[in-house]
Amino acid sequence: MGDRELARADDGRWRLDLLEVEAGRVLAPTPGQERLLTVVGGPVLQVESGGSTHVLEPSRPFPLAGGIEVTATPLDGDVRVLVVTADADRTAPVVTVLELGRGSTLPLAVDQRAYVVTGAGQGELVTGPGEVVGRCTVAVVTLERR
Repeated sequence: MGDRELARADDGRWRLDLLEVEAGRVLAPTPGQERLLTVVGGPVLQVESGGSTHVLEPSRPFPLAGGIEVTATPLDGDVRVLVVTADADRTAPVVTVLELGRGSTLPLAVDQRAYVVTGAGQGELVTGPGEVVGRCTVAVVTLERR
């Protein structure tokens, strides 16, 4: 599948990417930006940043300063990571992972995007205003202006 950019703001405030991490990988610093990493496929991911090591579990967003190089290493098989990179002064990103039931409808506001992790539409990005319908797991990205 490979890495892919899912979306970006026209004014450069934020970017949303899906990364495939198969072995140790370095994410270059992005000064003035903050990152929010969420494992959306595969087992845990170890990240080293600024002299600290953290283990990221699936569906649990983890914030990282953008000005620091990050080394990401899967501990037990390939991992897909949803990465939100945002201008720290202009955008506050939030990621919430939800499981929707068969008859569910999730409305999205204009400042939201939903990446479909599993279920119908898997791998698609739904842009608000819009909605996600039916049984699936989604990572909802809210991009609040500061």
